[in-house]
Amino acid sequence: MSRRTRRHTAPLVIAAASAAGALLLCAPPASAHVRVIGDVIPGQPATLNFRVPSELKEATTVRLTVDVPATLTVTGVPSIDGWTVQRTREPGGKGTRLVWTAKPGHEIKPGASRTFPVRVGAIPDQRSVEFDTDQTYSNGTIASWNQEQTGAEEPEFPVPELVIDPAAPANSSDTDAPSSSAPATPNDEPRQDRPAPTVAAAAPSGSADEPDHDSDDDSGTPWAWLGGGTVAAAAVAGGGGFLIRRSRR
Repeated sequence: MSRRTRRHTAPLVIAAASAAGALLLCAPPASAHVRVIGDVIPGQPATLNFRVPSELKEATTVRLTVDVPATLTVTGVPSIDGWTVQRTREPGGKGTRLVWTAKPGHEIKPGASRTFPVRVGAIPDQRSVEFDTDQTYSNGTIASWNQEQTGAEEPEFPVPELVIDPAAPANSSDTDAPSSSAPATPNDEPRQDRPAPTVAAAAPSGSADEPDHDSDDDSGTPWAWLGGGTVAAAAVAGGGGFLIRRSRR
């Protein structure tokens, strides 16, 4: 590389790096959703873990409501330090509702996440099980995670889905009763029994305390947003390379 080329290249590389850094700092966080995770085998009991990130910058997560469908039997709910839990059977045998409520000072802070474990009985032999979930924030916002994915693009508030047998037909998934399966609907027409995500005032909790024990509380370092910044940096660096090639002419 000639000396003249270096004189032109250095400022351009610095400018590209500076622009990439600016884009990295301004890039919005990547979306994080409520997920259900579990190492499951059909016919065997399992422990399911609901991973809950607190996405709002101006509020903390104070309550989590999970509807466990009738295809699963809740056999135990391990207590979580700083949280109370209430378990109720839904009328008509429609499943079990679990409500966790944070005690003062134990809310999930912005950018942090927490795992809520649930023990269940025999896992059904089907493709997947879905769990309608409501996440309540301290400012009254309620994020309803209840949207089914009907195309390639993930919805804004996807319902937490436990995949049991990925090879099974999609319509074998059943979240309401063992003998029925709800048909899929377009993204802009939510199922009637799955209301669209809402923003509403949080209702007072009537949860009953259970014995508490220590559980893992994840740190609030949201690393996922770095991916978007890296892509932006690559794009700017590519632009810098184009300017460098022009300077050589």
